[in-house]
Amino acid sequence: MSIDLNKFKNIFLEEAEEHIQKLNDNLLLLEKNPDEPKIFDELMRSAHTIKGSSATMQFQQVAFLTHVMEDIFDYARNGQLAITKKIIGLLFEALDGLQNAMSEIGKNKEEPNLSVLSAKLKKVTGVATEGIGRSLRTVDGKPVVQEKEKNKNENGAPVLLSGIEHAVEKLSHIKVPVERMDALMDLMEELLIDKMRLLQIEKGNKKTDEVVEHISRLISDLQFQVMQVRLVPVEQVFARFPRMVRDLSVAQGKKVDFEIVGGELELDRTIVDKLSEPILHMLRNAIDHGIEKDGYVKLSAAREKEFVLLSVENGGIDIDWKKLVTVSAKKGIVSDEKAGEYLTELSADESRTPRAEIVDLLFGGVSTNDAVTETSGRGVGMSIVRKFAEAVNGAVQVESPLAGGKGAKITLELPPTLAIINALLVEINHETMAIPFSSVDRAVAIQEQNIKLMGDREVAVESDADLPLVRFRKLEGTNNLVSKEVKKKQETVVIVKRGKDRAGIVVDKIVGGYEIIVKPMAPVLRHLNGFSGSTILGDGRTILIIDVLTMLKSTRILQN
Repeated sequence: MSIDLNKFKNIFLEEAEEHIQKLNDNLLLLEKNPDEPKIFDELMRSAHTIKGSSATMQFQQVAFLTHVMEDIFDYARNGQLAITKKIIGLLFEALDGLQNAMSEIGKNKEEPNLSVLSAKLKKVTGVATEGIGRSLRTVDGKPVVQEKEKNKNENGAPVLLSGIEHAVEKLSHIKVPVERMDALMDLMEELLIDKMRLLQIEKGNKKTDEVVEHISRLISDLQFQVMQVRLVPVEQVFARFPRMVRDLSVAQGKKVDFEIVGGELELDRTIVDKLSEPILHMLRNAIDHGIEKDGYVKLSAAREKEFVLLSVENGGIDIDWKKLVTVSAKKGIVSDEKAGEYLTELSADESRTPRAEIVDLLFGGVSTNDAVTETSGRGVGMSIVRKFAEAVNGAVQVESPLAGGKGAKITLELPPTLAIINALLVEINHETMAIPFSSVDRAVAIQEQNIKLMGDREVAVESDADLPLVRFRKLEGTNNLVSKEVKKKQETVVIVKRGKDRAGIVVDKIVGGYEIIVKPMAPVLRHLNGFSGSTILGDGRTILIIDVLTMLKSTRILQN
C-alpha cells in the first residue's frame, strides 16, 4: 500500500526551515570560531535531520546536498578538513540553495537541481560522499571515524528504557495552522461585541446580573488566552539578519560587529509578519551610512509602557543632516529659503538631534549616497520604514548624534497588537469616537480664559505650557458632524501624547474605557484624514478611531 507523502509536506517544510535557520546561525558562529567542536556537532545534527526527512519525502537532491554538508562537518570535527573562508562561503551558498529548494517545493513544484552545488562542495573539500546512506571514508587518508554506539548493554542488545519514557511523554507544544488561529480570533471578536452588549443590559435582576458578570469574566479570560497564543517572539524575524549583515559587510569590505538584544520579546503575529522589510532597510542604512571601515550595529527590542520599541543603532558616523537638507533642496522637497534656515540652525548646534521638521526629511524619499548601489542610493528605504510604522499605528524616532557619542539610532515604536486595543470612548457633537488608551495622557477641564489663538490655531495654557487644541467639526463628504462652534466657560479636553509631542482633543463628554476591535476603514471613508480605523459597539453602531499620530502633526486635521 502506497502512502501519500503530500499530506506531510507542510510538516516537512516547517522542520526544514527551522534547521536551515539553525545551520545559518551556527555557520556564523563557525566563521568566528572554526575550531569549536560543539558547533560542528550542532551543524551535523541539523544537516542529518534535513537529510533524513527529505529522503523520506523522496526529495533526493536535497537529501544528497545535506549529506555532503554533513560529511564536511564530520571531516572537520575529526581534524580531517580545515574550514577556510572559501569553504564557509560555499556552505552559505549551499544554504541559499536549500532555502530556494524549500520555496520551490512549497509551491507544489519539483525540487530544483542541486547537483552543481553538491559537486562544487565535494570538489573543494574532498569529501567522498556517495548516495544518501552512511558514508564511508576513502583509502587516501580519510579513515572512518565511528562513535561508540549508545543505548546498548554489554551483550550489544539495545536498551529500550528511553523508548518507554518517550512513549508516555506528554506533548508540550503543538503546531497549529495560521488559518485556524485567524478563525479563532474572528470568533473572539464576535464574543467581545456581545460582551459589550451584555454590559449595556439594564441591571436589576440579581441572578441575571451574576450570569452577565460571570460570562463577561469568561470572555475576558478567553480573550487573554487567544491573544497570548497569537504572540510570537521577534526572534523569528531577528534570526534572519545576522547572515544578511555578514554578507553585506563582506561585500562592502567592512568589519561589522553585529549584536541582537531582546529577541525573546513577543508581538502579535500580524505585526511580526510585516517586520522584515522595515528592519532590513534600517540595517542597510546603518551599514551603508553609519559604518566607514569597522564598527558596530545593534538590533534590539524592548517594551516601554504600552509600546514595543525596535531599534537599530550604529556607532561611528552621525547622520549628515546638512547634506540631507542640501539634497532635499536640490530635489525641490524643501524650498531654498527653508533650507537656508535649516542649515543655519544646524551650524549653530551640531551636538543633538535636530528638530522634527529636519528629521522628517530623512523619510522624504531622498538619499545622501552619491551613487546608486544594489542596497542603497535610491532614497526609498527610510520612506518604507515610516509607511510601515504609520500603517500599524506606530511611529519612528531618530537620534543622531547619540547622547554622549557618535552614531545614529532609529527606533520603531509599535503597538503590541493590532486586533484588540483598550480605548477611551468620547462624545463629540453627538457622535461617539474612540481614542487609543496607549496615547491618552489624561483628561482635564480648561477654563475659557486659558484658551487663546496663536495664528490660526487654538492653544490652551495647561500646566504652564502651551497645548495645541483640536476640534472635530466636520467630516468631509458627510453632514453628521456639522455644528456651530459654541463658546463654553469650560472645555473638557483629552490630552494625547506620543514621545515629546502632545495635543488636546476638545470633547463634549467622556463615555468611558472599553476594549474595542480594530477594523480597517470602510472604502467609502478611506479618504478621510485623522482616523486610523473603525470599531463596532455592542449596540451595533460603527464608530471611528482617532489617528493620534496624524493629529499630532497638525492641529487642523478636519475641514472647518
